Amino acid sequence: MNRQKPPRGIEWTRIRQTDGSELPGYTWNPTGGCLHSCTWRMPDGSTTECYAKTIAERFTRGFPEGFEYHYWRPHQLHAPLRLKQPAGIFVGSMADLFGHWVPEEQIRQVLDVMKKAHWHTFQTLSKFPIRLPKFNPFPPNVWVGVSLPAGHLMSETGGTRALLAYLRHLSKIDATVRFMSIEPLWFDVAPVFECWLREEGELPFEWAIIGAASNGSRVYQPKYERTARLLDTLDQAGVQVFFKGNLDWDDWREGYPQHSTQRKQALPV
Repeated sequence: MNRQKPPRGIEWTRIRQTDGSELPGYTWNPTGGCLHSCTWRMPDGSTTECYAKTIAERFTRGFPEGFEYHYWRPHQLHAPLRLKQPAGIFVGSMADLFGHWVPEEQIRQVLDVMKKAHWHTFQTLSKFPIRLPKFNPFPPNVWVGVSLPAGHLMSETGGTRALLAYLRHLSKIDATVRFMSIEPLWFDVAPVFECWLREEGELPFEWAIIGAASNGSRVYQPKYERTARLLDTLDQAGVQVFFKGNLDWDDWREGYPQHSTQRKQALPV
């Protein structure tokens, strides 16, 4: 597992507690690689790819067959059980644990370790939400996340259609905390959420992570109006918001779902 040390690393793994302290954050990759082939069109016309693919191709030792390949790492499976201090652990920072190519038995082995390591808070993130309800109910210490549909050079109409499908799958997930990673905010998602709110009364997630688009060292901020409307919609729905460090916004937010501040961390015996 890799420690996510402040101020860098994946910020949202360092979960804030009611007393103002933070859990240490880690990433854990018992599986590796991804077949989604996510790409996004940047405002300047350039195309960028998933950060994990870029990293994997730079550090090839852990990805000898390339990033678009499935790796199973049973030697890393029990690492959270050896970490006795409660932590926030992002599962699959270099993978999609619930990707269609991952054998169900491997997923269930990972979930079993999460359940046994009950003193940690695990965060999963997938771009294949149709598969998630199959693993209901998730252990209470597992937060289940879904990423905004990848650009794949699709139109905003295509993104809207895909997001509606993602919300339907999210609504079927039985988890203590469900969340959406809206990073990058590449199209206007607020109208989709507003439509869902009118029809269903509440959004099917309790937490949102919002970030800008990036291509290497270059960062492209989402349109101000889109971000402002999205925040208003999430506030109306009572969804907590966490900003990624690359977002340029004056009224800074690093919120966590209310459940995380209510859960008492049980130390391992």
